Amino acid sequence: MAVEEEKRVDGGVKKLSQFSKNDVLIALMGITGSGKSTFISLLSEDFVQIGHELSSCTADVEVHSFIYKNTRRVYLIDTPGFDDTHRTDTDVLKQLAFWLGEAYKTTVQLSGIIYLHRITDDRMSGSSLRNLMMFKKLCGEDAMKHVSLVTNFWSNLNTPTLTYDTGVARETELTTRRDWWGLMQERGSTVVRHDGTKECALAIVERLIERRAQEGPVTLDIQKEMIDDKKSLEDTAAGQEVEKELSLAKKKFEEQISDLQSSYDEALKERDLQLAEVLQQQRDDLEKKLQRAGEAQENLKITFEKLCEEKTAEYAKMVQALEEGDRQRMAEHLARQVELNRQQEEQEKKEQQLEEQLQKEREMFKRQGQEAEERMQEFLKEQKTTEAERAKQDKEKLDRMQQQMEERFAFERQQQQQHAQAIQAQMMQLHQTPPGKKESSLMPLISLFAGVATSGIGLLTLNPTAVLSGIGTALDSLSGGGGQ
Repeated sequence: MAVEEEKRVDGGVKKLSQFSKNDVLIALMGITGSGKSTFISLLSEDFVQIGHELSSCTADVEVHSFIYKNTRRVYLIDTPGFDDTHRTDTDVLKQLAFWLGEAYKTTVQLSGIIYLHRITDDRMSGSSLRNLMMFKKLCGEDAMKHVSLVTNFWSNLNTPTLTYDTGVARETELTTRRDWWGLMQERGSTVVRHDGTKECALAIVERLIERRAQEGPVTLDIQKEMIDDKKSLEDTAAGQEVEKELSLAKKKFEEQISDLQSSYDEALKERDLQLAEVLQQQRDDLEKKLQRAGEAQENLKITFEKLCEEKTAEYAKMVQALEEGDRQRMAEHLARQVELNRQQEEQEKKEQQLEEQLQKEREMFKRQGQEAEERMQEFLKEQKTTEAERAKQDKEKLDRMQQQMEERFAFERQQQQQHAQAIQAQMMQLHQTPPGKKESSLMPLISLFAGVATSGIGLLTLNPTAVLSGIGTALDSLSGGGGQ
């Protein structure tokens, strides 16, 4: 059974057997949403469910604890309010009477009570007034000096219409009206502001512990009436208050039913069947409420011994239901586990198949890469062979060209030597020629020089055409000169 469920089943009574004389018990009371669970969560070592809706989270008495100054354990008792959305005031009172009675019978008694009120409420609502009245009846005047009246949610006073001054004014109204907090304050209750911090919550608890050390433990009227005086629940002050409320409610329901019956008869007389149907439904709803109010009155007629028997039977049924629920949840859990295992096996199989596929693809890519590398090496090898062959051919071509050039140069040098010899012969002939004939023989000589010069330039520039042209010019000049 889960921890939260076990705590809910025993209503906090199971922990009573764990209390020692040195422990501190402090009860927290107030309407739903007054901040009881939030206050406890600031100090407790346990998980505390905090309600933010209109429905009450605290359906039963719940016990939470923390260590105080490393020396004592403090138990905070979270109680349901008398505005519970799921249960009648009689059911809530029976639950509180049972728990408080069981606590009173142990060696550890209450050290104090914290009553929380929202300072953000613009008025004291009907449920707040009823809850406050029930609180007073439960505690009694003698217990008031052990009560801390705590206003909560001061940090929410931060709007143009909801300011800090508004909160102060509401606090003043609470303490000055004797039917609200005024009389309790006169009887010794302290009024405290809670700022929402852990330090402030701890200080509030500490004051009650100090008061316990000075005044002793607190005994509530409901505890004395049911345990010491052996009264039935309906004869206690709190029971009589609930009885009065139920009687008023029953009277109101009866009057409303009577009015609806008259309207229903009138609708039938006028044959307004649609209206008659609506009125009939409203009357049926009121009759159910009237019946529940009567049952609630009857449920107040119970002694503490009978209350213990009833609660024991209730808890036994709840335990059985929870155990059956546990078995069902266990079966669902096992079925879910089997399904998860199946899904996991399928997932592992898919992952294995995927890994095998990836391995095949990796091997294929590796093989393709090796083949590509081999083709590249083969290509480079072929390319290298082709380039070497081409280089060899180019070298042979260059060698042939060089050889041809050398042969041509040798031929040209030979021609030049012949030309030079011819020139020398002409020069000698010129010296032997009379002056009148020298001028006529200068032209061939000039042409010869021009041809030689052209041929020389051709040799220097490696221009075969120029060389051949120069040789031709020189030969022509020699031919002409010989004729003269």
